[in-house]
Amino acid sequence: MPKIKIEMKKLSFFAAIMLFVNIAFAQSLDDVKKYVLLNQTKPAKEAVDKYMAVPKNALKPDGWYYKGYAYDLTSKDSGLTIEQAIAFKGESFDAIKKYFELDAKGPLSVEQNNSVLFDLYVGYSSDLGVKAYTKKDYATAHECFKKALEVHDFVYSKNLAGANNYKFAAMDTTLILYSAISANDAKNKDEAVVYYRKLTDANIADTQYVDAYQYLADYYKTKKDDANFAGIIEKGRKLYPKNNDYWTALEIEQATDGVEKPQIFDKYDALIAKHPDNYVLPFNYSVELYKYIYSDEMKNANTTAYKEKLTKSLSQAITIKSTPEANFLMANYLYNNSIDVSEEARKLKGPKPADLKTKKDLEALSSKQVTDAIPYAEKVVSLFGENPKPKSSEKMNYKQSLVILKNIYEVKKDPAKVAVYDKKIKEIE
Repeated sequence: MPKIKIEMKKLSFFAAIMLFVNIAFAQSLDDVKKYVLLNQTKPAKEAVDKYMAVPKNALKPDGWYYKGYAYDLTSKDSGLTIEQAIAFKGESFDAIKKYFELDAKGPLSVEQNNSVLFDLYVGYSSDLGVKAYTKKDYATAHECFKKALEVHDFVYSKNLAGANNYKFAAMDTTLILYSAISANDAKNKDEAVVYYRKLTDANIADTQYVDAYQYLADYYKTKKDDANFAGIIEKGRKLYPKNNDYWTALEIEQATDGVEKPQIFDKYDALIAKHPDNYVLPFNYSVELYKYIYSDEMKNANTTAYKEKLTKSLSQAITIKSTPEANFLMANYLYNNSIDVSEEARKLKGPKPADLKTKKDLEALSSKQVTDAIPYAEKVVSLFGENPKPKSSEKMNYKQSLVILKNIYEVKKDPAKVAVYDKKIKEIE
């Protein structure tokens, strides 16, 4: 029995010592508030860590708020790396979220205009995110922009206001765009898609966000995701009609990828039927037909049907938009084909009536096509004169059109017209 009493005395003495230690080293919330409000970073963090180390204090909301405050202050220490600053801001945000979990009204935060949350938003985005992106640390920049969005969404979900009653909009479109761009630059395309989709799903139509639609269209084309590709192209056409040529070009690529000639022409027929007023489709179709007609594989083949398709598609393109390129292609084709037809007629030397009739028909066709080429070549010349800054390809088409017109009038034996076009040719040489 005496032995037991001695042990109990020792235990009581140990408990008394521990109580003294706790009293001596425990931190009051008032101390935490003092250091935080005075912006004394190191003492504030030490004080809040000691306060929160007491289990019962971790059950109270106020301690979490001031932990968030102190850790946000700590994250701004100039001696920290970006990664360390991100970690402190993460703990700060977690603490503030815990505070609102324990006290949904968040009076301490509201009284101070939710300054910690708004400061975290700015710190993640304008400070750390931009800093990391400038250093080309795109993965870290993306992480920061993502965290800023998380803060934004939390603040918005709680309907919290900042100074002067400032409130976030439902979507921070600029920050979403930065998140997408940084993810792509970090070679994380799938992650970039997540953020670009936030913009396109909201049908954002401002010109600065057209890249979101273009990025997704190219992404889905590459992935051969036909359903999503068609959906984003449709949205792009509707919201950004001025970029119609771009949407069409992607649609052509998607439809014709891996398709050989002549099967590719069926794809063009389907696209033209779908978009009858689109200039790019019949023009590109005509270019493909022209190259196919004069390809090595078609040297000894019957190209009549394809030539008929060519003149039809070019006429459709010119009707929609009379461009120098389309007019030149038509003039060039008609002129060259007239020479080919004339050569066919020259080869027919048989005395049979059928041969003579065929020869006569071919000569008539050749003459007609030479004449038909004139207005198209003249249109190229006319449009060139209206262009103050012609490209090198446009200058080349202009010169070739002059040569075609000179040659045609030589065939027609019109020396006056020949002289006019010969002079124009010399002026640009």
